[in-house]
Amino acid sequence: MQGWPSGWFRRLTIGQKLLVWFGAILVVLGLSFTTLLLYLAHVNSYVDRHQRITVPAVITAAEMRRDLSGLRENVHFAVEHPAEADIAETIRHMDTTRSQIDAALAVYSSTHAARTHPILFGMLTEHHRIDLADREDEAIAAITAGLEEFDRYHDLLTASVEHYQPTVERSPAGLLRYDRTLAEVERNIDILIDVHRRIDTEMKIEGDRLVTEARLIVLIVTGILAMLVISTYVVMQQWIARPLRRLSITADRVVHQDLSAQFEPWPNRDEVGILAASLSSMLTNLREQTAGMLRKTKELEAFTYSIAHDLKGPLREIEGFSSILEKRLTESAEADERHHVHVIRQSALRLTHMIDALLKYSRLEQQDLPRQRFNVVEMIHGLLADRFGNTSDPKPAIQVEVPFEDLYGEPVSIRQALANLLDNAVKFSRRSSAPDIRIGGRVALMQRTLWIGDNGIGITPDQHEKVFGLFERLHDPQDYEGTGVGLAIVKMVMDKHGGRVWVESTPGEGSTFYLAFPDTTV
Repeated sequence: MQGWPSGWFRRLTIGQKLLVWFGAILVVLGLSFTTLLLYLAHVNSYVDRHQRITVPAVITAAEMRRDLSGLRENVHFAVEHPAEADIAETIRHMDTTRSQIDAALAVYSSTHAARTHPILFGMLTEHHRIDLADREDEAIAAITAGLEEFDRYHDLLTASVEHYQPTVERSPAGLLRYDRTLAEVERNIDILIDVHRRIDTEMKIEGDRLVTEARLIVLIVTGILAMLVISTYVVMQQWIARPLRRLSITADRVVHQDLSAQFEPWPNRDEVGILAASLSSMLTNLREQTAGMLRKTKELEAFTYSIAHDLKGPLREIEGFSSILEKRLTESAEADERHHVHVIRQSALRLTHMIDALLKYSRLEQQDLPRQRFNVVEMIHGLLADRFGNTSDPKPAIQVEVPFEDLYGEPVSIRQALANLLDNAVKFSRRSSAPDIRIGGRVALMQRTLWIGDNGIGITPDQHEKVFGLFERLHDPQDYEGTGVGLAIVKMVMDKHGGRVWVESTPGEGSTFYLAFPDTTV
């Protein structure tokens, strides 16, 4: 199949190829069914001839035989009953019967004889049974001669009756002569019946042959249809399905960032070939753009670390010297001076924390997150132990009710996201009379969801999307500490896991943050 379609066929589109292919199929089917219909018509013609020729021929011959029997009875009656009145009536019956026999023989000779039907005679010639037609012709000639001989006897009998002369024709010897003549005619009529029964047998043989050939044609047509269906399937697989499958496999590798994949060139100029060429061009451009982005990313990463290092050095000095000044001015300086030094030190610390958070965000953005299955309940309890196990500060009421343990993802980044949400829940609910934090989850169709809720200050509806932006802060740093990066990290973690994060909150009643992970266990 690889080398078959060349030249013009390769230049056709898939639609044109299908049109050519199915056009060839329709032509083959048309020829096959035309041949089949011709054979069926031929078979039907033999059935029709059987009804128009053979059966009526036998019936006509039988009627002649019946009339001949009546004629013989009339002859016997005329000889055995010499009364003139009776003989005259009998002769009239004989004349009527004789006319009926002539009419039947004329119909038979012109309508039912084998030689009067070219197709029927051709069948006998093909079957080497012309002898049947010859026997029929001989029988018709013998019947005609016998009837003519009977007419001579009949004229003598009529004359003897009219002149009241009991001739020899009315004697037992004359009766014997009548019987012999009519018996010969009857025997030849039987030959006609026998001939047409044999012709009927030949017609049945011919019909059976045609039916057998028609069945063979049906089998051949069925075989051709099966071959066409199989060949259509092979062609579709060879020229459409397999190339598209190979293209999809390569495209899937590209989607999973395997830029070493290569789209196979397609020799045809159809839609598959155009698609393969377009995907190859796209992959080339993607490699170039990816290489450029990697260079820029590395440059930006190096620049970020350099700037962070250059900034953190002076900030450490500012924080260190301001800390020394703050200790020295504890008793001697004025309150305003101590406040100014404290603000300088806290600002340096906050800027240092912000640089650390920015570096953490940058590292997470550049990382690939290898995933595995882990026990998320153990992770949550370990996180709570790290946060509240070694502190003397008041601990909020925390309830953990997660209905599942198994979770698929990258444990370190997920732990960071949960830690950020837990820190926010503690921070924004600490001014409540009884801080309450709830950690739960649920299993839904195709996803598993974790949530962390609090009874803190809440978020207005117009800020529900804004809080996940980088450096987005809703409160003054003096009121609530933070860098504005924590929720941005949470959103990035969920994006890298193919999940989503959202918040449901009412001002003054608290907030609940949801983390929905794709469930790969279903």
